[in-house]
Amino acid sequence: MKKTKDKVKIKANPQILINNLHPSIKLPLSIKFIKESVSKVFIGEKCSFNEIIINFVNNHRIKKLNNAYLNHNFYTDILTFPYSNIKSEIEGEMFISLDTVRNNSKLYNTGYKMELLRVIIHGCLHLAGFLDATKKQKELIREKENFYIGD
Repeated sequence: MKKTKDKVKIKANPQILINNLHPSIKLPLSIKFIKESVSKVFIGEKCSFNEIIINFVNNHRIKKLNNAYLNHNFYTDILTFPYSNIKSEIEGEMFISLDTVRNNSKLYNTGYKMELLRVIIHGCLHLAGFLDATKKQKELIREKENFYIGD
């Protein structure tokens, strides 16, 4: 994947709101680093955004949301809700289970911080319009994740 230096029109006051709603786990990444990583993805994908909300939750909360909105009665690492389909005005909200991310980091032997970064980037890519329903889509989104992690 080729890196680009193209300019992207950034909204005057883009907001990235971070909420750690987990009752007992602190974030292993700094708020500043999370915001920089989110911005890097949208700039790299030539998208501008108005507001991105990232909520860090526990397994109980993510399972309730997964069941309520997708009729899936299981834990997941992330749920992403786009509030705009316009690439120049991205707005959306992510719910990330710190419990599932931590468990997946052990399962995949990736390290907790790296796994959390991958999941955050994954959510941003969904908001930027990338899907992961097919094998080809999954390969592309994974390639993009690796690109932004290694940037």
